[in-house]
Amino acid sequence: MKSSKMMLIFPLLLFMISFSACCNCGKNLDEGNTLKGFITVIGNEPFTKLAIRTDDNKTYVLQVSKELKDELWKKQGNYYYIKYGDLREEEGVSTIVVEKVIPINKKEK
Repeated sequence: MKSSKMMLIFPLLLFMISFSACCNCGKNLDEGNTLKGFITVIGNEPFTKLAIRTDDNKTYVLQVSKELKDELWKKQGNYYYIKYGDLREEEGVSTIVVEKVIPINKKEK
């Protein structure tokens, strides 16, 4: 009887330990990979680039798909959350590889 209880409790205990080790407990692990700011264009024609200017006045060039670039080009001056996967320096400018863009209403700023 005692060994059958142990056989039931042990897998449950093992599951609870593994779950707590993997659980992020409500914390968003990707919080460091988001920016918030205004969509802008930097550079001079024909060498313009789509970028985001954050509230602390930092500018990051956006590396996006052609479809998303065309959409964001029309949204210059609008406020967005940008979720990115990679941040790197190219030609002395910070460049981010955009994974997702989320528009922000003016009330949410």
